[in-house]
Amino acid sequence: MIRTLIGGLLCLLSAACVAQPPVDPLAALRQADGSVLWQQEYAFVPPNGKWSLVSLDEDDYSIAFARECREFFPCQSTIAYAEEPFGYSKDFRQRQGEFFKRYLWASRVVFASPQLKETTLNGRPALVAVVEGEEKVKGHKVWSKVVFSRRGERVIAFYYNQWRPMDQPFDPADEADFDAFVGSFRFVKPSFFEQL
Repeated sequence: MIRTLIGGLLCLLSAACVAQPPVDPLAALRQADGSVLWQQEYAFVPPNGKWSLVSLDEDDYSIAFARECREFFPCQSTIAYAEEPFGYSKDFRQRQGEFFKRYLWASRVVFASPQLKETTLNGRPALVAVVEGEEKVKGHKVWSKVVFSRRGERVIAFYYNQWRPMDQPFDPADEADFDAFVGSFRFVKPSFFEQL
């Protein structure tokens, strides 16, 4: 007990026990306007709050963020930008069909038919696909929004996924963070393929 009291007193006197402010993993990449310059290729405003930068080992994504809650399992949202989304077609409607054949395949998700909406993104044609999928064995569901657009002639995509148990509703609040991320995204220089 005396050791505990002494340890607590030393901790109070030590700077090591003072709560440190969270470290911004993107601080070195921040520009004066608050945006982040990623890989000297694109700039965007990262989502605020409880979103954390995902350390990626795969080549599928160029940047990703995740947010979790603890009320139930699963309770996670992810936002990502992909330089080369699944599929090969340059036509958005064909590409989304190719894309959803492989998207989240390891999770055994069965997707409903996506709702498709043509739009523009940064003055370029885009296609938004919104879809819900279910993983019935584990009792999970996922709500996804995928925005297909172009970088030069190549198709790129932005993903948003929200995972919930089958008996829990989806929370639309995180979708606004995704939309803001996509809306802030801009290419700073031509891609490798555009320079060929």
